[in-house]
Amino acid sequence: MKTNPRKERRCCRQSNLAPPVFLPDELITEILSCLRVKSLMKMKCVCKSWKTLISDSKFVKIHLNRSFARNPCFSLVMYNRPTETDDCSFMPFSISSLLENRYITPLKDPHYQLNDKGCREVVGSCNGLVCLLGYSLANDNAVVWLRFWNPATRKISDKLGYLHADNYRRNSWMFVFGYDDSTNTYKIVALNCEDVLRNVLRKPEVNMSIFSLGDNVWRSIKSLNIVPFQLISPYSRVHDGVHFSSTINWLAPCFCPNRVSKTMIVSLDLSTETYTQLMPPQSCENMPGADGSVCVFMNSFCFYHNMINGTDFIIWKMMKFGDDKSWTQFLKFNNDNLRVNCEIRFAHLIPLHLFKNGDTLVFANSLQDRAILYNWRNNIVLKPRVNNNKCWFSINCYVESLVSTC
Repeated sequence: MKTNPRKERRCCRQSNLAPPVFLPDELITEILSCLRVKSLMKMKCVCKSWKTLISDSKFVKIHLNRSFARNPCFSLVMYNRPTETDDCSFMPFSISSLLENRYITPLKDPHYQLNDKGCREVVGSCNGLVCLLGYSLANDNAVVWLRFWNPATRKISDKLGYLHADNYRRNSWMFVFGYDDSTNTYKIVALNCEDVLRNVLRKPEVNMSIFSLGDNVWRSIKSLNIVPFQLISPYSRVHDGVHFSSTINWLAPCFCPNRVSKTMIVSLDLSTETYTQLMPPQSCENMPGADGSVCVFMNSFCFYHNMINGTDFIIWKMMKFGDDKSWTQFLKFNNDNLRVNCEIRFAHLIPLHLFKNGDTLVFANSLQDRAILYNWRNNIVLKPRVNNNKCWFSINCYVESLVSTC
């Protein structure tokens, strides 16, 4: 009986094939959660079960938590020179790129330009979601709207949260973006203080409103009778509201007659929508507010400042958030080692990141449009700049995520 050699070879090849491997769902989740967002968007097309998994809110949270640890990034908000709010862009970039390049080169992709999205400003970013603000002016009055954008997934919401803002050009309005863990809700806090500079020495009243993504309505909350430095010096990014652990925090002047401190921290709980007053580190209580500020540094709530004589820069960490007795000195070093001009030292250096080896710190220099990388062990300083005739307006932590825009 004759055999067919071609058929015989094909049967041999088939018999040598390994049996199909079936991975448990837990392992598939583990593997996929380690991928970048761009890859996951492609993986959605593999099969329906993967699309369902990647779109699931639990998976989005797992991926987000791992992205924070694995792919820390910054976001840079930039304008053309001279500063023009109509030509603004938002650029994510990795922290490691600061060590590799002396210049930060803006991406030319129109996807990162705000004017293509009908917006003019970046309110802030949280968990990879970016809150944008747009407005149309009629004299000094404005109609303001919000849009929520995920640069990684390239999804953006419709225009939401329309409101009428009087005297908008005089910066009587400020907006801060945050997240309420208890309800899994993204919120925008609006501060409105008419003629704040004139009223700050009396009994000013800052009207507060909150917009919740999902409800898509503005609600008024209890007014604040303390004026944050953000409203007193609106052109300084140093005193922006700081989002941390479901709260928004501002540094403000303290006029309480029974307190010696010149500054205080006002903390708004996004869950209860109530205020708490916290004091700075005890050794900083008599410090003028312009010489220090608050920030989130290495996943902790921190207070940073220069010594009054300008010699040292100090970062304090609040070991237990909400307890102003738990301040602990975290880092201290001599300003001369940073090689910055003495006139820009005060409150214009913003600590951003500490590399894993604990040697190199990253600062934003808000007056010179550059970052500063400082290795405190060997006193090496690098100062990357933004090129292509761009200047930055703010630099903040950022993470790629799958968070939805609605």
